[in-house]
Amino acid sequence: MKVMDKRVGFIGAGNMASALISGMISAGFKPENIIASSPGKNHLDFLSDNFGVKTSNNNELVFKESEVLIFAVKPNILKTVLEEYKNISSEEVLLISVASGFKIADIETILSSEQRIIRAMPNTPASIGSGVTAISLNKNATGDDQQNAEDLFSCVGEVVYIQEREMDLYTALIGSGPAYVFYLIESLLDSSSEMEMDEETKKNMIASMIAGSAKLALMNENSPEKLRENVTSPGGVTQRAIEEFEKNGMKKTIIEAIEAAANKSKELGDN
Repeated sequence: MKVMDKRVGFIGAGNMASALISGMISAGFKPENIIASSPGKNHLDFLSDNFGVKTSNNNELVFKESEVLIFAVKPNILKTVLEEYKNISSEEVLLISVASGFKIADIETILSSEQRIIRAMPNTPASIGSGVTAISLNKNATGDDQQNAEDLFSCVGEVVYIQEREMDLYTALIGSGPAYVFYLIESLLDSSSEMEMDEETKKNMIASMIAGSAKLALMNENSPEKLRENVTSPGGVTQRAIEEFEKNGMKKTIIEAIEAAANKSKELGDN
């Protein structure tokens, strides 16, 4: 059975759950096959009013009705919810966690069962259907489970399969990646202070330049290095800027920053 025909439950009804449900409905999932629980009435009202899905403030109801169960809660809440789920857990249910830093082994330890588990990490552009989600499987999850997870998260963008040991680097590189792009936009905005146009226009111009460049990198068979060289005329304006980047060790700084962020992700996960 395809995931579109399964009953999908969400524990948690915040931004990530809302983004996933919105993408699922747009992709053709039936609202009556989706149920979400949350202690927050406003979140539940938003989901029922905008997407027509079933909602409840009772986690146990969602546990019992779901064939695919997505834990879309903060890491500090997940342990409590898993303890609640443990009492009525079923090996027939595919469990997917999007709680950052919470390892599959940690979930297995709490549940003490043969539960099929997938760990997923979407990044924030999933909220506009342009995210990248990494998924990792435990030993009990099947090829069909992987396909179902890929079908689910493809509703909000691209999906990649990785080994869980790579999740810390993925988190630093892609999970946190949008923040680096926003930081670049901030910096370019600061450098445009002498341009006599309003901040909104400048922000849109810079963001459109980045979006267009990213699209070109996606569509063009040339490497990013080659694409950069194509824009960089010898002795020209672009070359002068690149020389300044190189002089200040920008590439080295970026690599070291990603390494530091990956180490921090590992540290948080270990704790």
